[in-house]
Amino acid sequence: MKQKNIVLLHVLVWLLLVLNDVIPHFIGNEYAAFKAMPKDAALLLKYTLISIGFYSVAALCFYGSCLLVAPLLFLHKKYVKALLIAVLMLAVLSGWRYAVEFGFFKPVLGFDNYKGNHVSAQYYIGNVFWYYYPKYFVYGLMYFFGENWLQGRNREQALQKEKLVTELAFLRSQVNPHFLFNTINDIYALTYQKSERAPEALLKLSELLRYMLRESTDDFMPLQSEIDYLHNLIELQRIGAKGNAFINFEVEGYVGLQKVASLLFVAFVENAFKHGVLNNVSTPVNIRLLATNDHIDFTVSNKINNSQKDKLGGIGLNNVKRRLELLYPGKYKLAVTANDHYIAHLQLQLNP
Repeated sequence: MKQKNIVLLHVLVWLLLVLNDVIPHFIGNEYAAFKAMPKDAALLLKYTLISIGFYSVAALCFYGSCLLVAPLLFLHKKYVKALLIAVLMLAVLSGWRYAVEFGFFKPVLGFDNYKGNHVSAQYYIGNVFWYYYPKYFVYGLMYFFGENWLQGRNREQALQKEKLVTELAFLRSQVNPHFLFNTINDIYALTYQKSERAPEALLKLSELLRYMLRESTDDFMPLQSEIDYLHNLIELQRIGAKGNAFINFEVEGYVGLQKVASLLFVAFVENAFKHGVLNNVSTPVNIRLLATNDHIDFTVSNKINNSQKDKLGGIGLNNVKRRLELLYPGKYKLAVTANDHYIAHLQLQLNP
């Protein structure tokens, strides 16, 4: 909460306390000094000023406890100093209340809280202590403790959020170079052979890089943009394989305004390209995306190419698993099986 809003909240609370004190006293006209006065604006003003005077002592007690004593107790552990300040506050509060009652209430408003009786200093200080300290002094300590705990929690949450944002940005920036290097080599080969498809392949690669470097800076992107990215990725693979890549990509259901984590599906597809059999028409790579308004079912299946090993390894699947944990906690199911075929099945509940 902003500091300005906190100040306004405090003012409102004290105003409500004053009104809660003034209204019943005014309606009942409880003070004997005012019994003969009519219930008009002048009488209401007198009751209001008296209530403000008494609550000014309460406010000094509350904020003295909160701002002076509580930090020494809870933060700095200086108990003796806190006790000395609490005692000094008692003297100040007693002096302030005396000034309010005998310097303003009695001579200006004609209100004598003690009906002419003599008030000793010992009685006065004791009265202030037993009336204000059990309530407003303790309230000040409780308020400081609660506010300090809440601020600490907010700081911890802010740091945690910042950490997650940093981690997500790092994960999003991790582009697996395997596919990129292979694609550049394929385009170089097409260019060397003066293939008519070289410019098309270069354009597809440019579109992929543009999406990764610009559009995917957000955590979430339109589902349709992710689908378009996969289409370009698959088409680029087909071009590089010179027509010998058999890949089926099916999109079913409703694709509208849904948003999904950017570059979430690409790791599964690239994994199929890296480790799968692409050149056998009888065992194509099958990619299926079923979408509803709030759910996505994504499956990638490929026959495992046992003769093709990626010695460099990869970070793709580990990357996407971590991003799922951060962006869809408790809202996803990922099942991976590897026998003769490698199958990755992701069920995703979309964020509202």
